[in-house]
Amino acid sequence: MKDLPVEKVLPKRESTSRWWWSLFNASEDAQIVCGTDGIAQHINPKAVRLFKPKIDSDECEFSIFKILPLPANQKLERILKSRTPRVETISSVTIVRDDAPSSLMDLEIVPLEEGFTLVVFKDATRRLRLESHVQRLITAIDATPDVFLVTNADLRITYVNPAFQSVTGYGIEDVLGRSDEFLRAPSEQEKVRAYLDRVSQGREWIGEFTNVRRNGETYQVESTVSPISDIAGRFMGYVICERDITMRNQLQDALRMERDFVQSILQSLEGAIYTLDCGFRLTHANDGWRHLPAEHGGIRLNGAPETGRALLDYVSDSARRTELQSVFQEVINSGKAQSNFFHAADGHYWVIKTSPWMAGPQVRGLICSVEDQTHNHELQNQLFQSQKMEIIGTLAAGVAHDFNNLLQVIIGYTTLILTEAEAGSPLRLGLEKINTAAARATEITQRLLSFSRAADEKCVVLDLNKIIKESGQLARCSLRSNVTIEIQPAPKPIPVKMDSTRASQALLNLCVNSQDAMPDGGRLSLKNDVVKLSSDLASRYDLRSGELYARCSVSDTGCGISPHLLPRIFQPFFTTKEAGKGTGLGLPIVQRVAQEAGGFIEVDSVLNKGTTFHLYLPLASEEITPDAAPRQTSLAQGKGRILVVDDVDLVRDLAQKFLEMAGLTVLAANSGQEALRILESAVQPVDIMFTDYNMPGMNGIELMEQVAARWPKIKFILASGYLDETTHACVERCNASLISKPYVIHDAMKIIKQKLAMTQTDAT
Repeated sequence: MKDLPVEKVLPKRESTSRWWWSLFNASEDAQIVCGTDGIAQHINPKAVRLFKPKIDSDECEFSIFKILPLPANQKLERILKSRTPRVETISSVTIVRDDAPSSLMDLEIVPLEEGFTLVVFKDATRRLRLESHVQRLITAIDATPDVFLVTNADLRITYVNPAFQSVTGYGIEDVLGRSDEFLRAPSEQEKVRAYLDRVSQGREWIGEFTNVRRNGETYQVESTVSPISDIAGRFMGYVICERDITMRNQLQDALRMERDFVQSILQSLEGAIYTLDCGFRLTHANDGWRHLPAEHGGIRLNGAPETGRALLDYVSDSARRTELQSVFQEVINSGKAQSNFFHAADGHYWVIKTSPWMAGPQVRGLICSVEDQTHNHELQNQLFQSQKMEIIGTLAAGVAHDFNNLLQVIIGYTTLILTEAEAGSPLRLGLEKINTAAARATEITQRLLSFSRAADEKCVVLDLNKIIKESGQLARCSLRSNVTIEIQPAPKPIPVKMDSTRASQALLNLCVNSQDAMPDGGRLSLKNDVVKLSSDLASRYDLRSGELYARCSVSDTGCGISPHLLPRIFQPFFTTKEAGKGTGLGLPIVQRVAQEAGGFIEVDSVLNKGTTFHLYLPLASEEITPDAAPRQTSLAQGKGRILVVDDVDLVRDLAQKFLEMAGLTVLAANSGQEALRILESAVQPVDIMFTDYNMPGMNGIELMEQVAARWPKIKFILASGYLDETTHACVERCNASLISKPYVIHDAMKIIKQKLAMTQTDAT
C-alpha cells in the first residue's frame, strides 16, 4: 500500500483559486470530494490525518468506500448515484481503519457541481453526548411531579411534561398551541399580566397562583416563569415550572392552627409561662405575667420580659437565684420535671414547675410555669386541719361510746335504787342529783358524737327565751371575770322549732367568740325579740317582707371585725385567731344551725366598738312542747324470755338485774358468737333479743340478721349511742326497736312490754 500523493491531497495552485478551497482545508471536520464512484478527488488535511488514506495501485486512487462498513457503503453509493439535490445525512457510521473499526462518525453528503459530492465526516460522540444530556434532562422533566410547560415567541404552548396531564387533567393534544392563561383562575389575571410583562423584559417571575383543573377544581401552585432567548438574545418564549402546594398550604394551615391552639392554651393559663433555651435564656413568654404581681416566685419584672435575656437575671435574691439555677440544671440533666415551692414574705405561696422542652430524645430547653398557689395552699392547710378534726372526732366518738356505757351503769343502778328509796329522804335527794348529773353527762356525750358525725335532729317547739337563759347560765361558768353578761328575754314566750341542744351549741359558740373579741374585758349581752323582716332582708333571703321572725342577738363591746374580713367569717376553717387557738368552725356551725331551723344569721360590726350577731328564726305556729312528765318510780312487770347481749360486763349485769326485777327470764351473752350458741342450745324459745350495737367480732346488726334468718319469731331491741343512715336501714329490715344509749330503765321496759305483747299476739 502506498500513501496518496501530495498533489492528490493538495492540488496544484490553480485549484486554490476556487472560493471554497480555503474553507475546505481549514475545516475542523474531515472532508472528501468524490465522484459518483466514490473515488476521492480532494482530501483535506483533517481527513488525511484522520484516515491516513492508502492506495492499492499505481493510479493513485482512493475510494471512500474503503473506510465505510457495508451497510453505510451501500447507502452512500445509492446517494452518490441518485444525485439528489438536497443534503443527506448518514448518522453513527463506524469508520474502518486498517481493516478494524475505529471512530464513530456522522456523514453529511452535500451535492456539488459537475457530478461531484462533498462528504463531511463529523465526530458523532459529541452529538451523542449532547443527545444523552438532553435525553436525561427530558427523562428528569418527565419523571418530576412538578409541571413544566414551554411556549414559543408567540406565547403558545409547544411542550408539556407528563405531570402536566396528571395535575391539570388536560391532555397534551388539548393544550399545544394554546396560551397558558386558561389554567389560571379568573382572579389571577393581574398576576398573568405581571409575569408576561416581566419575562418579555428578559427577567424571571416567581409567585403563587390559584389554578383551575379541567374538572373545575381549584388548587394552589408555586410558579417560576423564566424567559428563553437565543444566542443573539432574541426572545423565543418562556418555560414555566409549577408545583402543586395545596397539601403544603393545608399542612401550613394545620400547623398554624396547631400553633395558635397552643398559643391560646398558653395564654389561657392563669400563671406565667416562660420557655428557656439550655442557657436559661428566654425564648418565649405568655401574657400570664401581666396578671401576676411584679414579683412572683422570686422573679421580679420591671416590664415585659426580654427575649434572649437570662431568666435568672430577673431574680434579685442571690440565694433564690442559686436555688432556681440548680433546679434548671437538674431538669436539663435528668430530663424530668421538677416543682419548686416559694413562700414569699408577703404571704403568697408560689409554685414554679420546670419541665424539659424536648426535641425528640434531646432536651432543647425548659418550660417554666409560675402559679400563685396561695389559695390552694390555704385549702391544703385547711384540709390538714379538717383531717386533724376528723381524727379528734373519731377519738371523741370512742370516748363518747365508753362514757355511754359508764353512764348507762350509773343511770341504771341509780334508777333501781330510786325505786326503793323513800320519798323526801336525803338518800333519794342525792340519788336524784346523781341522776341529773348523769343526764347532763349524756348530753355531753351526744354533743361529742354530733361533733364527729351528723347526729339526728330532735326538733321540738321550744321557747327561745328559755334557751338564752340556759345558755347564759352555762356561759357565765366559762367567762373571764372582766366580762359581764346581760340576758334580756322577750316579754312573751317565743316559739321556734329546732333541736334544743343545737340551739344551745350555737349560742355558746357566739358567746365564746364575743369573749375572745374582748381580751381586755367588756360586756356581753343576749337579747330576744320578735321583728318584721325588712324588704332588704326579705329580698336577700327570698322571703316575704313584713313576716314575723324571732331574733336572738348576741352583742359584745370588743374589737369588731374588719370590713374586708366580714365576707369570709362564715367560711369553714377561716379564723383570725392565733395558731392553736381557733379551728374556724364555730361560726360555720352557727350558720348551719340557723339554716337547718329555716333561718339565717346577720352581722353588724364596727371596728373598736363591737359586734352583734343576729340569729333570725321563723316563728313556729304550734304550741310550745311541754317539759317531760316526771318518770314513774316503780318498775313495770312482765313475763317472757329475753336474751341480753353486751360485751361490757357492767352494762350486761345491769340489764340482767333490772330485767329480772321486772319478772323476766334473762339469758346473757358477752358476744354475738356466744348469743348464737345460747340460742342453738336453748330448751325453750327466746322471745326478745336485747343487744348492744358496738361489739368486737360481730356487731349487733350482723347478729340480728343471722338470728332473724334462723329464728324468725324472735323480736329485737338494739341499744346504741349512735347509728348512721345505713345502720338505720338494717334496723328497719330486722323490724327492730331502737333505744339510745345510755337509756332510762323505764323507757327500756316500756319498749320490752310492747315487744312481748307483739309476741303474744303472734302466738294467738
